[in-house]
Amino acid sequence: MSNAHFEFDNEKVIEIIGFFESYSGIGESARLCALSLRDSGFKVKCTSVEAVYRKTAAFSWPLDGFYHGNDKPSIRIFHLNPPMLPPAIFSLGFKAYKQSYNIGYWAWELEDIPAEWQAALKYMNAVMTPSEFTSRAIRKHTSKPVITVPHPVSYNLKGANEDIRARLNIPASTFLISSIFSFGSALERKNPQSLITCFKQAFNQNEDVMLVLKSNSGSGDEKTHINELIGDDQRIRLIDESWDRADILGLTQTSDLYASFHRSEGFGLTLAEALLLNTPVITTNWSGNMDFCNSQNAYLVESALVPVVTDNHEFKGCGNLSWAEVRHDAAIAQMRAAFKAIKAQGKPQTHALTIGYLKNNGYELAVAEIGKVTQV
Repeated sequence: MSNAHFEFDNEKVIEIIGFFESYSGIGESARLCALSLRDSGFKVKCTSVEAVYRKTAAFSWPLDGFYHGNDKPSIRIFHLNPPMLPPAIFSLGFKAYKQSYNIGYWAWELEDIPAEWQAALKYMNAVMTPSEFTSRAIRKHTSKPVITVPHPVSYNLKGANEDIRARLNIPASTFLISSIFSFGSALERKNPQSLITCFKQAFNQNEDVMLVLKSNSGSGDEKTHINELIGDDQRIRLIDESWDRADILGLTQTSDLYASFHRSEGFGLTLAEALLLNTPVITTNWSGNMDFCNSQNAYLVESALVPVVTDNHEFKGCGNLSWAEVRHDAAIAQMRAAFKAIKAQGKPQTHALTIGYLKNNGYELAVAEIGKVTQV
């Protein structure tokens, strides 16, 4: 851990380290952090680490308005989960790492963290997370500051492609349900399988309704399994390809309902985006998304806790932990309720409490809170 003194003011440089040029949740996390702190008046330096991990940049992150000088950062925020930290620290240089106050922004999806994460706590001066669900899991293992900072989702919701339905040949009159996930984020956790199954049972072939599953990184047995579940049902479409930000936002915004029957979320970024785009959501009533999803702003689906069963390397050794399995009867009933209400009344406006929560819990307040804690 660095012994650097905590210094936080507008004249000091804050360096954000992450996958700025990747289409991923962890990449979006870094971008939102940088935009939020920059717009709060801080000198923000962005360091993208694709090359460190031998990844190809998916696009070029615009650096307008960010810091490009030679002043040393007083604070570094690593938008990298613990298994990713060593290469980033080595590339930075151990001397430089020791000269800054280092904060890890970590997202985890279960009620306790693995041993590897526990060990990594010694390398950080403090930790930020996107939800109280994740914060509680980490606080069990450290007395260091652990602060919840929801993603400042509203910073990156402009420029939605409003013609996306036309491009996909989906009529405006069709009731469109969408869901976005990556095959690389543990398919068992994202659980599109339950969504497909429940959709088929909730709607008959005569109803004008469609389910679009937008994914990326699909290959091999997992993608084959999803296509087998879909079968010859023409109302369900799996689109496994890279889209730019405008198309992703366009799909969410022009949907009548956004669905996530996840088994666990560290936050639920696409759910938050949907709510702020005035698209109703139907989702599992458990984990990180419950910080901003409630019975007033979402169609919550009852679930039961079941043991974690997955071959994904991220959750190796977590078999003694649980995650949530949506009750299919409850999911089907909520899908029917949403369909009926939205068809009759249209899409409701986002609840004011949702907007307030997602806009008023920012990085500036969180960093200031860490400063208070360290001075006690």
